Amino acid sequence: MAQPRSRRNIDSLTPQELADYEHAFAKLKEISDADPASIDGLQYFTDLHNTMLGPCEHANDTFLPWHRAHLFLFEEALRRSDPPRTSNVTLPYWDWSALPSGVRYPKAFEDEDSVLHHPLRNDDPVCRTASAEDCTALPFPRAYLEQQVLSKAAWSTPDADQSSTTFGGHAGGQMDCQGQFGQGFGALEQPAHNTTHDGFVGGTMADPGSAAEDPIFFSFHCYIDLLWAQWQEQFQTDTDLDCRLCGLFTDREHAEENRFRVRDTLDPEAQLGYVYEYTPGEVAPPPPVADDALFPTHPALDVVPSARAEPALVRTLDFTVPHTGVEEAVLRLGDVHVTLPFSYGADVYITRPGEKLRTTDRTFRRRHLADVCYFWRAHHAHGDATHDITVDLGRALSALAASHAGEHWQVRVALTASGTGSGHDHDHGDGGGHGGGHAAAAATAAAAHPGSSMDFGDLTLRVR
Repeated sequence: MAQPRSRRNIDSLTPQELADYEHAFAKLKEISDADPASIDGLQYFTDLHNTMLGPCEHANDTFLPWHRAHLFLFEEALRRSDPPRTSNVTLPYWDWSALPSGVRYPKAFEDEDSVLHHPLRNDDPVCRTASAEDCTALPFPRAYLEQQVLSKAAWSTPDADQSSTTFGGHAGGQMDCQGQFGQGFGALEQPAHNTTHDGFVGGTMADPGSAAEDPIFFSFHCYIDLLWAQWQEQFQTDTDLDCRLCGLFTDREHAEENRFRVRDTLDPEAQLGYVYEYTPGEVAPPPPVADDALFPTHPALDVVPSARAEPALVRTLDFTVPHTGVEEAVLRLGDVHVTLPFSYGADVYITRPGEKLRTTDRTFRRRHLADVCYFWRAHHAHGDATHDITVDLGRALSALAASHAGEHWQVRVALTASGTGSGHDHDHGDGGGHGGGHAAAAATAAAAHPGSSMDFGDLTLRVR
């Protein structure tokens, strides 16, 4: 049996290994330039994700299998792009849960002379100390992922409204390949995946209709895949193994019987021939803490939509702080209704009654931001269709109970359109996808004046 190839941190590559990866990436671009329809070219792999050629699968428990298969096929194309030089190339991962080697990203992606550079990304520096200002706090440090994501034992649930309590998302079964989104994001996809695409990287990565145009997309998703592989060391991927994955085939002829299925992705070493060599990165500082902090600040405080714009809609719930010993605190946002496909956040703040909501004030956010929900151009509905969102406030209320038990406080949920995007129009074919034509124009207009396109009903809080 052949030795599995090893995927490594892009910062761990030798100069020659990095040069070989860049060479292979450039070769895929050359192939597409010569023949845009070639299944060996970069355009083919970007289109598999961005357009109805796939399309990519999200908000469903096929999200992780689809992207694993997509990355595998891309890596195979890299390896055959210019042998023997590229024969041993593997896809490097970007550990976005650790401090970057560059200003905001790994140095390889910030080199303006590299094929991996992309000019449209956000480029503010990442904070390297807890007290630093004029920088972006790392939104999802490794400690957060271990506590809030990798600890989820359940793979999926048939209850779409409870998807965030699982690792993989809604057990929606096989998707119909007529759109990119199912009914419920898992804990890895929302908020970490969605927020990093949009609020942290931005540019073309902010839109599922253009995300794979940025070379960082492949290394970003490689780390997503690594996290799934690490989760699999403890837990079972319990889902419909026969689900075919949209647009992906195990052969080059694309025979119907050779479509990738979930069962083909469960063991990357035995089935796909690769393993991960995980190298822990430099630990990020804890998020900034106010002098009068009430509870742990959510680390994504600098990239949430309500940090960049005033909320379009705010709902408030009065509650009494429980006494110590909180086992569970579940906030439910009922009847959420967003009618057009722009990205938006449902940011959860806890304040004293009557306190002004100052979401664009960093000092206010680091004292009051309790949790983050981030919906990446999804969960839009037509007519009277709505959905519910659940948020775990146990960590925040447990901390608040230590010094404020019995007092009256408020939970305030701010719905805010992200206001970011690639600025491109994308044609996905006959009405599919989320970009192009009238749909993209309507979504852009709605994001500029989102109030009329966003609504939700009551808030309820269950504490025990």
